[in-house]
Amino acid sequence: MYIVQSVLNRLKNINPSIKAYVLSLILSNGRKNCAAMSHSIGVSEKKLYYFLAESKSNAKTIEKELVSLINETRIEGVPRAFVIDPTAIIKHYAEKMEKICHDRAGCTKKVEKVLVPVYAAMIDKNVTIPLKLDFWAQEKIVGTKKYKSKIEIAQTLIVAAKKIGLDFDFVALDGAFSYPRMFDFYKKNKLLKFSMRVARSRVVKTKNGVKAQLKNHPALKLHRNEREKTIKAKLNNDDTYYFFTAQKRRTRTEEWEVVYIASNMKQTAKQHVASYDLRLPIEPMIRTTKQKFGATQCQAIEASKQQAHIMAGFLAYAILNIESNDKQKESNGKQKESVDAVVNELRNLHFDDLIGEIVKYKKPENHHYIDQRAKKFQNHPHVPYRNTDQVNHCMV
Repeated sequence: MYIVQSVLNRLKNINPSIKAYVLSLILSNGRKNCAAMSHSIGVSEKKLYYFLAESKSNAKTIEKELVSLINETRIEGVPRAFVIDPTAIIKHYAEKMEKICHDRAGCTKKVEKVLVPVYAAMIDKNVTIPLKLDFWAQEKIVGTKKYKSKIEIAQTLIVAAKKIGLDFDFVALDGAFSYPRMFDFYKKNKLLKFSMRVARSRVVKTKNGVKAQLKNHPALKLHRNEREKTIKAKLNNDDTYYFFTAQKRRTRTEEWEVVYIASNMKQTAKQHVASYDLRLPIEPMIRTTKQKFGATQCQAIEASKQQAHIMAGFLAYAILNIESNDKQKESNGKQKESVDAVVNELRNLHFDDLIGEIVKYKKPENHHYIDQRAKKFQNHPHVPYRNTDQVNHCMV
């Protein structure tokens, strides 16, 4: 019952339309579109369509709430990373959906018809709070003037986070962003610290003049039981020195591999590895928002509604992640429950306690045309009749 009251307290002062949608994502077991959620938890579809009808303003409200949670959970002295990671939402049957394009999907390892949101999240050892997203699309789809690469989107997200005053120690990115344009961005923003994977083929030059690829550089060779080693070097055709770390780790197939990390923070090799590892919690966050909160299942055509749907899942994840952390403290160091486990507990044991919050929600009186705006989402499939007898029977 503790987790139920905590969730309700977190949602107490938020827009009722957002509250209804977020609780529906948490409680429904089936697909996460308005019709399916309505059937699953037994509430009116209109209560959910209202959320999508005001998608742009609701997305901004959710972002403000997430910023508030980020500031609330900041603990001085605990390293915090601003993490950016693109993902792919497969949309095999989409035809007219905004921002739809073709890109490589990590789950299938193939080029698929997808939406490509670039996620931004704030992460420390205690909490993972997703913040916002922006969609990437191919240049031939959006046009040359409006096109932004994933690197440009990442830079925009970082600048926006700094602009609103979010407090974090460094940016953590995977190897997809380790291009000269990203290093130029760091040089322009000298106070910005970063930890980023780099390709093993990247050529670096140490102060003693030794120039070689990271995988072949003698100063980064790991001997015997060494697991990590850091050197100071500069990239080829670049005058700025960075710290490069070689880390030996086990793969999923229990084999050994060596990966490389670049950073502008002066740390020990173990600290560099620990800093980069703060990026890792974004992966289970992305997986949970897809599997439990239906980031892949919204059927709206407009990108703004897809964004609002995903960000409602962000808010659900952030609240449950924070409450799971608080519950761990209350139970004197007991192992922290995953958000997936908390969701299962709420669905199985506390469904009735939360469903009342959705049922109590009433339509806003000041929105005269909201019913008409919501109707366009109600595109229920019509089953064609096979013969005239069926038509006559149904007409009777």
